[in-house]
Amino acid sequence: MQSFKDEYLHDRQSEKLNILDLGSQNIGGSYRHIFDMPSWNYFGVDLEAGENVDVILRNSYQWDEIQSNSVDVLISGQTLEHIEFFWITILEISRVLKVGGVCCLIAPSSGYEHRYPVDCWRFYPDGMRALAKFAQLEALEVMTQWQDEEYSDGSNVWHDSVLIARKNYQNAEPNPNFDTFKKRYSEILSEKGFADLCRLQVISTRSELNSNIDDLLKLETQYKNLQLQYENMMET
Repeated sequence: MQSFKDEYLHDRQSEKLNILDLGSQNIGGSYRHIFDMPSWNYFGVDLEAGENVDVILRNSYQWDEIQSNSVDVLISGQTLEHIEFFWITILEISRVLKVGGVCCLIAPSSGYEHRYPVDCWRFYPDGMRALAKFAQLEALEVMTQWQDEEYSDGSNVWHDSVLIARKNYQNAEPNPNFDTFKKRYSEILSEKGFADLCRLQVISTRSELNSNIDDLLKLETQYKNLQLQYENMMET
């Protein structure tokens, strides 16, 4: 993350930048000190209150607390792997970024399970490129730390992958298909949407049970007919 700041933001230190840190809660460290510049507005975003959290999201996949086209720089480290439906999250990242805004996403390609509260994914370079492509972001740099470095804190276990991407001018207006996609997923993930899915499952199960009952009744009728035939044959 320090390298990202040095290379991509070095000439922007006097600009007034809104910098959003997604998954910012201080669990073993934070990025706040890296972006502590007088003209920069760094704010940490997470799902629950804690150290280094300025904004608490009510919904993981619909950030009503953050306006569209309001963020100059979005950073996130060791968070994507804990997001169940990260492809919805990247659409929100694209939405809140200003035109010309950049993001730096860091996530492991390996390592042991570490649940906060879940641990779902690992990322390779092709996966990061696909993520940027899906959200109509231009991938500026993609890499994975394949080889061990001289880290003394055990960080080599993660072999992090990095995506640095930009929201281009020609992609300022999101694809309407993506809006429909995100809206549908938001519906599914809402309480009402989940209830609807459960209702459909109950209807499907009931229909299947009714079908099975019909089959059983047919078999019972066939059995009774065969039993009558057998009794008639025995009497004869």
